[in-house]
Amino acid sequence: MGSESLRVTWLGVWVNLALGGAKTVAGWFLGSKALVADGMHSLLDLLSDIAVLLGLVMARRPEDANHHFGHHKFASFAKLLIGSSLLVFSAALVVAAIFDFRSGVPVPKAGPGFVVILIAIITKELLFWKTRAVALRLKSSLLMANAMHHRSDSLSSLGVAIALLGVWLGGEEWAFLDALVTLGLSFYLIIGATRILKEAGADLVDAAPRREIIEDFCEHILTIPGARAYHDFRVRRVGDVYEVDLHLQVDPKITIERGHTISKEVKERMLAEHPEVTTVLIHIEPANEEHIKMRGISDAAPLN
Repeated sequence: MGSESLRVTWLGVWVNLALGGAKTVAGWFLGSKALVADGMHSLLDLLSDIAVLLGLVMARRPEDANHHFGHHKFASFAKLLIGSSLLVFSAALVVAAIFDFRSGVPVPKAGPGFVVILIAIITKELLFWKTRAVALRLKSSLLMANAMHHRSDSLSSLGVAIALLGVWLGGEEWAFLDALVTLGLSFYLIIGATRILKEAGADLVDAAPRREIIEDFCEHILTIPGARAYHDFRVRRVGDVYEVDLHLQVDPKITIERGHTISKEVKERMLAEHPEVTTVLIHIEPANEEHIKMRGISDAAPLN
């Protein structure tokens, strides 16, 4: 999981470095402020890739004397950094677009600029789908956040391409398209940044994941022979993985060793079915009237 995540993120680093530099230089020589801004957006994505790399590397570090529960929350901090940087950049786009409406936009050399931005769009879309595929396969919200950042860059480039095409075909009268498209795009980016920030904040305060995720984890418990009931099932996201703990009821007449074996089978099944789960902590209890809870779930009536 870790090596594949790192490979696709390093790919993003080099692509964003190349595209950011190319669009910024081309925009400068072609007189296109929008192309320069889009190049800066790609360079901002480069910072996001670095933040993701930091999150992935730190999350793989084992527990130590100062971090008893590992370093997975560094991934959540990385998502927080991504969302924050995207939000700041989006706000700057709004200010720039309003300023252009008031001061006017110089006419750029739109033809060559359109070719450059078209190549950038195709490249970033390919990078988005590649990163998204890895994120879905590994169930990585951190990689998915970075994939969406790639998508935001390609959409930003699409807006610039529309503006440059309009200026190319319509001349000076259509120069206002640059600021108009930038303004509309910036609001889309603000929505995406807010979504990433909300998810990162939920991770950092140990908010429960969606109900369907919890139910997906639960379905593997009572399928294990000897697992009679469970309650106090809790899940939290820690960085890019999940931690689970629960109280498991077993036949009170079996040995402690047998009860431990049942709990081990429950744990191994959950970890095998869900690679995104990193820790399963199970507390064993006898399945009698005292320990079968009304809020618990069982496969049979309580034992006498």
